Amino acid sequence: MNKNQIHIDDSVIAININRTYRYGISAEDLYDNTRGIWRLSKQRAEKAQYAFAVYQGIIKEVYEIDQWVPAGATKYLRRHFSPANLIDRYEFIGKLAPDEIRDKYVDQVMPERHGQNPIKYYNC
Repeated sequence: MNKNQIHIDDSVIAININRTYRYGISAEDLYDNTRGIWRLSKQRAEKAQYAFAVYQGIIKEVYEIDQWVPAGATKYLRRHFSPANLIDRYEFIGKLAPDEIRDKYVDQVMPERHGQNPIKYYNC
């Protein structure tokens, strides 16, 4: 780990949103793009207290996870999914993490880059 990378000591699921992130994205769209729809280990994901929105290895936002539900269980502002794309996938319901957590992680460099899988678990 180099000195610009953050040490993650909370239980976190880091979600790579490279495909959907754009500069100037609204807070609502960033939340929707981060929270679902993911193929993941629900058992491990349920151990995570926070979800990171990660773009190009930088933490853009941190959400406190309230619960994981089957994909398609909640409404999205601007995204629509085919029912076939929802099978065996999940989304979280949450809110912005407390300021002390956001101050600790937002704009920090991840300790390692995501590979093919957009999901990485830390401490869960």
